[in-house]
Amino acid sequence: VLDDLEFQTGSADLGQGPFKSLETLAAWLGANPTARVVLVGHTDAVGSLEANTSLSRRRAAAVADRLVVSFSTNRAQLQSAGAGFLSPVAPNLTPEGRAANRRVEVVLLSLE
Repeated sequence: VLDDLEFQTGSADLGQGPFKSLETLAAWLGANPTARVVLVGHTDAVGSLEANTSLSRRRAAAVADRLVVSFSTNRAQLQSAGAGFLSPVAPNLTPEGRAANRRVEVVLLSLE
């Protein structure tokens, strides 16, 4: 989980940072040029599943774009996907829980 990223409710705009998690991921990808990962966006439970699935995909894409633009990560190493609000890590009943659910996770696909 890239747990230092900042997304507001209903927004795919990634905060300005700096985000140590992106720096660390970019360095690892640079040191492992054959690695491929998928960035999976998640949302809180505010709104419909359809809207949140789209939003979660846009969040993952925003992270991929930041990695490419700010850290010169090879885009071929990145895929993005969205899970909407279907996989919460915290209850959506509090502002803190909703903030925790607005996240992007990295899943290693391959090292070859």
